[in-house]
Amino acid sequence: MKRLSVINHKGGVGKTTLTVSLLRLLSQRGIKVLGIDLDPQASLTLCLLQDISEDKPNSYNLLLEGTVPIFHVDEIDIIPSSLMLSKAEFELSSLPARELRLSKVLSSIKGYDLVIIDTPPNLGILTINSLMASDGIIIPLETQFFSLSGIKHLFKVMEELTKYTDKEFNIICVAPTFYEKNVGLHNKVLEELKKLPYPILPPIPKRVGFQYANVSKGDLNTLDKETLNTLNVYTEEVLLWLRKT
Repeated sequence: MKRLSVINHKGGVGKTTLTVSLLRLLSQRGIKVLGIDLDPQASLTLCLLQDISEDKPNSYNLLLEGTVPIFHVDEIDIIPSSLMLSKAEFELSSLPARELRLSKVLSSIKGYDLVIIDTPPNLGILTINSLMASDGIIIPLETQFFSLSGIKHLFKVMEELTKYTDKEFNIICVAPTFYEKNVGLHNKVLEELKKLPYPILPPIPKRVGFQYANVSKGDLNTLDKETLNTLNVYTEEVLLWLRKT
């Protein structure tokens, strides 16, 4: 079972929408997938379950108690989140090997080809847990210049983790999001992104269907043809990575 994290410490870049789209498209291709919502804002949970409840077991219990609360939505399985998870950052701070809690509990989960983790918009202990648990990483990046400077902080964190833990990170691709081809700034950002030593996949266009897919349970029928074709490119990239590993 491989583990894939969708990470950017900035919010509003399309992490959750890309996550749910990959979950659905990979499931359609016969891949047994499990989504984990590791964000206390619980956007992936709200998208798929249409409900956020602290009464249900969630990713807080996953990290702090080692329990695995899986819920079923259509062809997708999900470990949900809630605001309870915001307490985990404080509680984990006093625990030994706190950055390895997710990796440890995931090693006990069987029956899936791939786990996809939707991460919070920060570089705190939850994101560190996701990084340390991951075999591969996708970085959604809004096509704005401030995004270029922000991504350097993520790279720095990964460098530090490699230095002190020997963990090697495999960035599968950078995913430019909310792209408008007629906006010169967006094209300049794409040119700058191509200088990075990582695969830069075709930009995901700025479309209402993609922006609001996370309120329609990730319904792929709401997407226009260009956006769906682009997301299929990302799906194929993940499938290629799965076959290689």
